[in-house]
Amino acid sequence: SILCLPLRARGQVTGVIYADNRILTGLFSERDRDLLTAFASQAAIAIENARLFESVSNAKALMDNIFASITSGVITTDELEQITLFNRAAERVLRIPSTRIVGTNFSETLPTLAETLHPLVEQVKTYREPIVEYESEVSIPQRGPAILRASISPLKDTDESLQGVAIVLDDLTEQRRLEARDQMFKRYVSPAVIEQLPPDPHELKLGGQRQEITSLFADIRGFTNFSRQNDPEALVEILNRYLDVGATAVLAEDGTLDKILGDCIVALFNAPLRQPDHILRAVRAAIRIKEGVARLHRELSPDAWLDYGIGINVGDAVVGNIGTAQQMNYTAIGSSVNLASRLESAAAPGQILLSKTVYQSVQEHIVARQLPPIEAKGFEAPVPVYELLGLKQK
Repeated sequence: SILCLPLRARGQVTGVIYADNRILTGLFSERDRDLLTAFASQAAIAIENARLFESVSNAKALMDNIFASITSGVITTDELEQITLFNRAAERVLRIPSTRIVGTNFSETLPTLAETLHPLVEQVKTYREPIVEYESEVSIPQRGPAILRASISPLKDTDESLQGVAIVLDDLTEQRRLEARDQMFKRYVSPAVIEQLPPDPHELKLGGQRQEITSLFADIRGFTNFSRQNDPEALVEILNRYLDVGATAVLAEDGTLDKILGDCIVALFNAPLRQPDHILRAVRAAIRIKEGVARLHRELSPDAWLDYGIGINVGDAVVGNIGTAQQMNYTAIGSSVNLASRLESAAAPGQILLSKTVYQSVQEHIVARQLPPIEAKGFEAPVPVYELLGLKQK
């Protein structure tokens, strides 16, 4: 005797129920078949539900693992703003465990975050459109000030009905701190030098190479007497304004700020970045300094009027990282650099002095006049000098 029935779920055969007796014939009746049919129907549904439950459980476990591994904080809420999901990254960002958050009201549990984001959440719920990369500073009770970037999206079901919102948080605090440090670093070091820094600090080594550069020295004249007549606060303010004029002029011509020595600016051209017109760039930078000082005089009282004496020379020098293993500077050394310094020392307030080599290289672009040679320390013969008066009109 054999009784065999299919297991069906949603019209699909998922298995069979088989019963037999090899001794007796005609053992199974119509009633047995009906009973087994009812059992098969219930068993098929139970097996299908078990399979679906396992599938849903696996999918939920996968989603939980995904949300746990995401580096961005993820918070989801329902229509009543009850928090339904709070992943591990959100715990790290907001310094609060999910066990205290899930099931609570968003605005009540996270008031400082809600104060910033609640208007955006309402906007997303109203217009059903996401808001991406909204950046703000938030005070987190367990942590302090933090810079967060939030993206908010509507959560919809298959019928496009709103079910809540999803909030994705990225912690930018450390990134912004490093960016601020980088900006501060750029105030001390020329941007051109920063661009040449190797990605690995261990690759930064002492040494240099010989190459042609144009050196510009610009010293503020009359500053010593001015410093005796003013208090330190006013003194520093005025000094910084004049130094800003000089530094801005150099950077406008893509020069490298070698150093600022008190009230003196030292700039290099053609290093570290090569510039075919480096001599003319230095000359234009000197003109910019002179014009910038004239503009500054219109803003200051006459008793704060100071001026630059400027010297420019071109020639070979050793350029590179010079100093010690603990502290080094990107700078240039050589007699050509020294001559630029001597020319600056000989310049009167508001005067720009050029070496003969500089003059001969750019004479078709400038207006200049020859001055009597000067005696320069460290140079045996008198040094020919030219005063830069301006640029020729094109």
